[in-house]
Amino acid sequence: MENLPLEITSAERNFYGNRLILLEGVIEEFLSCLQMIRRYQTGRGRRDPIASFQARIKSAESMKAKLKRQNLPITADSALQDVWDAAGVRLVCPFVQNIDQTVSLIRQILGVQILREKDYIRNPKPNGYRSYHMILSLPLRFLEKAPERPVWLEIQLRTIAMDCWASIEHQLKYKQDIVNQALIVQELKRCADEIASTDLSLQTIRELIETPPEQKGAIL
Repeated sequence: MENLPLEITSAERNFYGNRLILLEGVIEEFLSCLQMIRRYQTGRGRRDPIASFQARIKSAESMKAKLKRQNLPITADSALQDVWDAAGVRLVCPFVQNIDQTVSLIRQILGVQILREKDYIRNPKPNGYRSYHMILSLPLRFLEKAPERPVWLEIQLRTIAMDCWASIEHQLKYKQDIVNQALIVQELKRCADEIASTDLSLQTIRELIETPPEQKGAIL
């Protein structure tokens, strides 16, 4: 499995304090479960449903700004309990079918508690954004006893194409004084729709390749 050290600066250490270990812990617990999920699938002769992943702890600057926007206390306690994305993992899958498969496997993790799920793939945002979001917690084995309140982890699942679009859209969103901004928003939405169509076409091609010869006539 990929080695992915978290980027943590002194600002995060100062802001999150002794709660930082909880955020690191929930990420590491999930990635440990994810590793076993991937090994289990490949061990059964199936393809790895995940192409790559990224993990992060929300920067102190971003978290403080979010708490301020939502009129919440600018504290580590509020960051862990009042919003749910202090810790996050993004899973990038080859095909949409792999996202559904991985979501199902995540739900089966022993002790997992799912707070919320949002399917932006079948119900995309108005700007074209597509992804599957989960907010969950799971037991932290390194603690002597469970914390009083769950430590939440945000999971985002995307295809490779969705992740490429989201990365570009994120960069453009923070550009200032963009000429023809309305046109750019329109074009981004068009690209998102084309990417969604391409994802479906690629899924169909994969199914055609993997379908036994005697069954291909039925599909065609």
